[in-house]
Amino acid sequence: MGEALQRPRQGQDVPFQPAFNRAIRIEARRERLTADAGVVMLRELMERTGLIDWLDAHFTDPRNPALTTHPMTELLRTTLSLLAQGWSHADDADHLRHDPALRLAVSDRAQDAALRPPQTASTPDGLASQPTLSRLLATATAPGNLLALEQANLFLAQQRCRWLDGRRRYREMTLDIDSLPVPVHGQQAEALYNSHYGTRCYHPLVLGNAESGQLFGGILRAGNASTAAGAEQVLHDYLDWIERHLAWQVTVRGDAGFPSDRLLSLMEQRLRPVRYVFRLRSYPALQELAEPFVQHYLRDLCEDARAVRQEDFRCHELAYKAKKWSRHRRVVLVIVPPEDGQLFPRTFFLITNFPAASMAGERLLELYRQRGTYEQQLGQFMSTLAPQLSSTCRPKSHYRGQPPRQRTAGRDAFQANQALLSLNLLAYNLLSLGGAIAQRAQRRPGRPRTYGRPAVSLSVDTFRQRYLQVAARITLHGRRVWVSIAEAAADLWRHWWDYLQRLDDVAIIN
Repeated sequence: MGEALQRPRQGQDVPFQPAFNRAIRIEARRERLTADAGVVMLRELMERTGLIDWLDAHFTDPRNPALTTHPMTELLRTTLSLLAQGWSHADDADHLRHDPALRLAVSDRAQDAALRPPQTASTPDGLASQPTLSRLLATATAPGNLLALEQANLFLAQQRCRWLDGRRRYREMTLDIDSLPVPVHGQQAEALYNSHYGTRCYHPLVLGNAESGQLFGGILRAGNASTAAGAEQVLHDYLDWIERHLAWQVTVRGDAGFPSDRLLSLMEQRLRPVRYVFRLRSYPALQELAEPFVQHYLRDLCEDARAVRQEDFRCHELAYKAKKWSRHRRVVLVIVPPEDGQLFPRTFFLITNFPAASMAGERLLELYRQRGTYEQQLGQFMSTLAPQLSSTCRPKSHYRGQPPRQRTAGRDAFQANQALLSLNLLAYNLLSLGGAIAQRAQRRPGRPRTYGRPAVSLSVDTFRQRYLQVAARITLHGRRVWVSIAEAAADLWRHWWDYLQRLDDVAIIN
């Protein structure tokens, strides 16, 4: 039977009235209302890609099944859905515990059972509580579970390649590597002051791909870690996986601080050498090599300033061997015209193992400048997800207001924050995948040839605001669940779902 909509009785849920307009009355109704109806789209993405099933198969759950109320699949969906929707604080789960859209999106139960009163004591009634999700985080610190969370981002990248792009493997791919600060407050383990950023933070290393908008993974590091700390081993592991499963040829791209001799030799000495391009700082030795070219540029600037200033840049080939390098390497000097009001040009250097015959300096600079897209993606990750890496190692001091019968040691806070970082990256990749579908759904009908096309013009923040943070009224009728949304949002959803249906014939790996 259907549900009737009734106004609250007099004296219940007393409305209040804004002073600026006396005609407005604000009241609370006992209806199933939500501001996060788009979580059903995220649930569909999780199902189509097989992400949660893959995680559940690789995740060890130490709980007693007889005493378990929320299955591990529901806990993982809850955490990812909350993070993707912008609910990153620990107590948000309690605040949204009875949100109807979230209950539908995370539940394993079919039809309308997720919104009905529980039939047994072991049946979940709403979302998992904050303590339950905290125990999930403690479980994630186990070595095998932590590895599963890190590999889940790679699994999602592989699913995107095969499911969305319809390819077994990309012909070539760029692997961007960079570090970023994650400010923290309090006494988190290994959260230290970083003088470069001027804040107390963690300093994780994040790898991704600018062209597709994917973040392959992040390694949490202490706040005072140097830019390239641990980069050799991390890069070795990711290159092995990408070359086996995702792309035939990989190009590594990064900024100053990374090109140490060990890192460069790692890529040069592989069985299939990896191409790379990094920016170098202006060391005195490099400035000495560049001086004749800069002087020649200044002479041309004096003779015909207008023509020279109209040039985008000039590139010159150099060979350079640093004191700690084992060999000479190709370096490209880039001279950029002075900006308005400036007298002297700007210079910087690019180091690469691309042969000059196959990759001229102009093309190399174009390749490097695409790294700006990756920096923008890292900025979107920080602004959209705003990861809260706030786990501490405090042991449990009370249980339901009473001292605990058995005191246990606090969890490994640093590993818990590593798990939180991986979960945030996974939520970001889900948003990126949904945004890529939304971007392609705006094109002409039919399954377009999307191989190699970038799909990052629709930012993850815009996708979340337009497609996911949608208000809705949810009603039950005839064992069916009706989600009523605004017509403007329905039009966007219609194109999104239509494109999703046309992807059904693509095999999904497990």
